Amino acid sequence: MSKKLFVEIVSPEHEVWAGEGDMVIAKTVEGEIGIQPGHIPVLSLLAEDAVVRVLGARENGEVRAAAHGGFISVSGEGRISILAETAELAEDIDVDRARTALKKATEADDDAALVRARSRLRAAGEDVA
Repeated sequence: MSKKLFVEIVSPEHEVWAGEGDMVIAKTVEGEIGIQPGHIPVLSLLAEDAVVRVLGARENGEVRAAAHGGFISVSGEGRISILAETAELAEDIDVDRARTALKKATEADDDAALVRARSRLRAAGEDVA
């Protein structure tokens, strides 16, 4: 059994991130799922406001991404694919712009934009009500 997972986060436009990690935590439509090496194969829909976390990755120990729509696929060989309609790494998120988008979405009563803005802010480590 492999000690690490190989994780890829992709959107239709590009590969957002790929690398190894110890555990993946993602929000699906059924609830939050945690995946470690040896996990059984799974295919699940991501929640519209998903934040994906890859623990044990990079020097700082974690990769976080906002992922909107799509699904997560876990193979029996320790490979995890997050295939999202849109995805953005936490460090690439402009927090001020996301806060502005949240405010505009709230004022316009735009649920889809509201969900995306909240997800982006949570991925960036911001508190969102």
